[in-house]
Amino acid sequence: MSFRRSCWSSNIGGCRCDCDYTNSSAGTVSLILRLSSGNTRAPLNARFKFSLLDREVRPVPCRTRACSFQNWSPHEGWEWVCSDFITREDLDRQKYLDDGSFTVSCDIAIKPFTAKATDAFVTVPPSDLHQHLGNLLACEDGTDVTFKVAGGGGTGTFSAHRCVLAARSPVFRAQLFGEMKEGKEAATGGVVIAVDDMEAHVFRSLLHFVYTDSLTETDEELEQHDGDGYMMTAHYKDLLVAADRYGLERMKLICQEKLCRRIRADSVARMLALADRHHCPGLKEACFDFLSSSTNLEEFIETDGFEELTDTCPAVLKGLLDKLATVLIFE
Repeated sequence: MSFRRSCWSSNIGGCRCDCDYTNSSAGTVSLILRLSSGNTRAPLNARFKFSLLDREVRPVPCRTRACSFQNWSPHEGWEWVCSDFITREDLDRQKYLDDGSFTVSCDIAIKPFTAKATDAFVTVPPSDLHQHLGNLLACEDGTDVTFKVAGGGGTGTFSAHRCVLAARSPVFRAQLFGEMKEGKEAATGGVVIAVDDMEAHVFRSLLHFVYTDSLTETDEELEQHDGDGYMMTAHYKDLLVAADRYGLERMKLICQEKLCRRIRADSVARMLALADRHHCPGLKEACFDFLSSSTNLEEFIETDGFEELTDTCPAVLKGLLDKLATVLIFE
């Protein structure tokens, strides 16, 4: 097996950074990062991360390596060798190759070193439990339950760990260990559960949150590039419904917060209906606050959503009128 070779170099923070890789005869690929003085001689702090990217240009958690150091003198030069990053066999078997090549991202952060008045004898790093659990989900080691998801947006099969799911979600706990226990034992001894009313990408984000307590990097990247906002509004609505279904209150609050910043005259009716169905008082109050503006209210009344809300959610409309009446009294 051979790869097309493409090295990379750049100047970052006044330092020259060169990235390369080696393909050993033993069948392993190692990555190399070299730093040289560039234009600065002042001591620096630096942090690096190599991540293998899949064919959808997403980082593979179990193929990520990181390194950091403090008070480094650039004129001394420095080299970090990430040995045995991946085997050539794994590259091919796990379908990371695209036309004979693979892609690795290299994240580099360099900033001036600032000495503290009193350096601590012991430095405690931040918790990285979420990273380890995310790697566990991505690598599928020890999984004992499989979900076959078939919603309107395609199908998908996902493996997970029953104990992790049960610890994070009361609904998963009841499904897997309680009176609601469902699914059938597969030939491998694991449990197979069908999820027929959820899109695969939504369930993937749900599992990621269960393991890491955060939304996926893909969700955050899409949000930054969602020009008119409609795509991510629909996505966060789907995630909120999924979070409510499985009792993930923190995920539900995160989705509410995202949606509160996406309220428009042409979407506020659907937002109110969603908030009413899934018991989201914060989102409902945000919608009421949006409509307390006479300009927004006039635009809303002209939309089809106003009539739809009148027909399907009269209680919500009454709450809106009560809120507006209160606002007018105090103005």
